[in-house]
Amino acid sequence: MRISIVVCLGAFVALVWLLRREKASVGLPIAYLANLLVLHVPGAIAQVLDKTGTTLTPPQYTRTGIILTAIGTVTFVIGIVLSRLGRDPVVAQPAPRTLFWKYCVFAGGLCTVVSYLVRIPSFGAVLSRGGPIWMLGLILALRSALGRDERARAARWFVVLAAYPILMLLLGGFLSYGSMAVITVLSGIAVTARSPLKLAAWSVVFLVIGSSLFLSYFEHRPEIRAAVWGGGDTDARIDASVAALKDAKPFNPGDASQLYALDQRLNQNYFTGLAASRIDNHEVDYLYGRSVWEGLQALVPRALWPEKPVVSGSPKVVSEMTGLTLAEGTSFGVGNVMEFDINFGIPGVVIGFLLLGLVIGRLDLKSAELDTFGRLGETFIYFLPAVALIQPNGSIVDMMSAAAAAIAAAIGWRWAWDRW
Repeated sequence: MRISIVVCLGAFVALVWLLRREKASVGLPIAYLANLLVLHVPGAIAQVLDKTGTTLTPPQYTRTGIILTAIGTVTFVIGIVLSRLGRDPVVAQPAPRTLFWKYCVFAGGLCTVVSYLVRIPSFGAVLSRGGPIWMLGLILALRSALGRDERARAARWFVVLAAYPILMLLLGGFLSYGSMAVITVLSGIAVTARSPLKLAAWSVVFLVIGSSLFLSYFEHRPEIRAAVWGGGDTDARIDASVAALKDAKPFNPGDASQLYALDQRLNQNYFTGLAASRIDNHEVDYLYGRSVWEGLQALVPRALWPEKPVVSGSPKVVSEMTGLTLAEGTSFGVGNVMEFDINFGIPGVVIGFLLLGLVIGRLDLKSAELDTFGRLGETFIYFLPAVALIQPNGSIVDMMSAAAAAIAAAIGWRWAWDRW
């Protein structure tokens, strides 16, 4: 298990080094891999640190899951490398970039808020997937401010970034949505950070703060969600969130309750390993591409196919492959590692992550190149679908439907920018 953890972290460091060397990136491959490892590595570390062996999930399943994750991580990085072969040098061209950043942040933020209020099939999905252009605006704006050492301007943009996870917590009761967005923006900054030593130092600070916030959130999650989902007023939601913030404390490897929290929430390996074990024991069979076919069906808008049997979330397949009974109505993510494995085994993991690396890597490269060329409106066409694919805990259905909605939203944003 330790070797697999080291392989995962080593592949991540190699990816950061590769993109920092080339610079032609907005950090989306880093964002994907960071979000993937957050779902798998902390739980494996908790298993390694556990001394009792009684309070956490069975370690044999975590061991199998983290091995498959290590294989996927390495092949994903190989896919990123292949996606950048034959790249020509790009010369920066002038463009109204400051206006573009503000346009992205304002329009994307407004779109995100409206998407919470609109529940029209297909149209609501397009609105939801069009919102992340605010991340693109923040990445580019923060790069400029930090590159010119304009600390006051950078601080203002960081305040905007901090507002998003707070809003997600108060409006939805979830920490994961906000944290994934923050990781995406910070990944874009990591590519162009001038000092590697400062980058490493700030990464450690971010990990310490992030782990403390997660552990406190996990402990206070019932109170926060009771206030949010129970229709509590703004004061009740703020009070519950502030209480969690006040109780934040650093990670303690000897604290059994903290190891339990990591194992329960950040150990996707358990489900992956359990499903793999059931396949090996002939309790269930491989899907042989069934969920891939469902992903292709998801490309058809529900507005054109109201009775489409494919839905987001994956509790049915997770329950089928793991044998676990999930709560009714639970939207449980199968995760990329598990889904690739339950379809075709280890070859499925290798090919799946290789293709994912190729696609995300190419979309990321084109986004960066178009920004450098000054063709700002066209960056939407590549950036938004790439962000939609950053769903390491989602299903192929979720990824395909989100990417299709993101393309539609990107076309609309490009049209609006070009006309404006």
